[in-house]
Amino acid sequence: MLDRRTIHRQLPFLESLAPKDRKRAERALESQAEKRRRAADSRATEIGRIVESVERRTHDLLGAKKLTQLRAGLACERLAFRDLWQPPKGLQRNYRKERLASEKRVDALMRKLGINRAKVRKVFEAADTKLQSLVLPDERKLARGYGVRDNFAKWSKLSPFHKFPLPWGGDLPELESDDPHRWFLFRPPFFGFLFSEEFVTSDNFDADRQMILHPPSGLVGNVSTMDCSDASSFDIASVDARSEIAFAFTAPVAGLIEVLIDAQSTFDRHNFALEDEWGFSNGWCNQNNMLMMNVLHPNVPEPSFATMSNVFEETDGDDLTVGRENLTRGQHFFAQLTSSGPVSAGERVIITVGTRTFDLARANDMTLHSRSDYQWFISSVEVRITP
Repeated sequence: MLDRRTIHRQLPFLESLAPKDRKRAERALESQAEKRRRAADSRATEIGRIVESVERRTHDLLGAKKLTQLRAGLACERLAFRDLWQPPKGLQRNYRKERLASEKRVDALMRKLGINRAKVRKVFEAADTKLQSLVLPDERKLARGYGVRDNFAKWSKLSPFHKFPLPWGGDLPELESDDPHRWFLFRPPFFGFLFSEEFVTSDNFDADRQMILHPPSGLVGNVSTMDCSDASSFDIASVDARSEIAFAFTAPVAGLIEVLIDAQSTFDRHNFALEDEWGFSNGWCNQNNMLMMNVLHPNVPEPSFATMSNVFEETDGDDLTVGRENLTRGQHFFAQLTSSGPVSAGERVIITVGTRTFDLARANDMTLHSRSDYQWFISSVEVRITP
């Protein structure tokens, strides 16, 4: 059985807008939230069908009697293996030696029952293909993030502000211009924020999120966890967490809104571990972090994202531990994003900028513990109507 939780919260910063602008932003918030709820409900329903299909096909492949005997045998082996480590005798035992002995006993049970591992794993592989196509971000809708250090030539050409030391502030010129498509610069402190979180978990998974959000300094981030301590069946979990700062922008002309986000990485850490629990052991974990922007306007159906960091690893039963930092702490990175719909000339709209974490894991007869920690300092946001 799948459990799904969705939480949306926002500071009542819309009070600072004129009534017509506030109502427009509120309608957009409600519309986007409802769209996400419908999509999440549909996705959770389909995940439930996939999980149910795996259980049904496994049952049909093995038969009720063999499946019952196997599950009972695995449960006994888990308990016996746990009991090996109780003091005082457990303090002198060799973990790897006892582990191998336990695996041999499980293999012997499968041979006795005449279970074909290869046939069962084909069922899992087919389900994995469906799951990943269903829940992973559509690459066609994702922009790429860039590191400023290795892409300085590209960065310097994007905006006239980039001729000046933006990260250090100081007396930046006004860059007066009559061009309606000129860039407007926004820097901390910011006055508002949004955040949301969505969890999907099957019976044996727990998922959670800690939020890092301080609008005055432009600090945004997420710490997401997924834990499965007893994956005795085909189990899945996902976390979709967003932390965003917000500010107002008046569109000089009609069109799509384009933003340049200068973000400093303050923390980027991927950690997860999968450990064999016997049986049809396999699993994988996929962790993703993105910079994002959104415009709270009825014409803008969804946020825009740029992928900044990703780790995906899978195992067919071997123990797997991953600990990585993809982004250099303290370095500046940038994303160039465009709104998914236009605004009208003279409209005062709310723009949000921040980070999204989307983590997904699947385990079968394995324990899995996942923790991703991403933190960003939004150094500056440049905004214009796309020419």
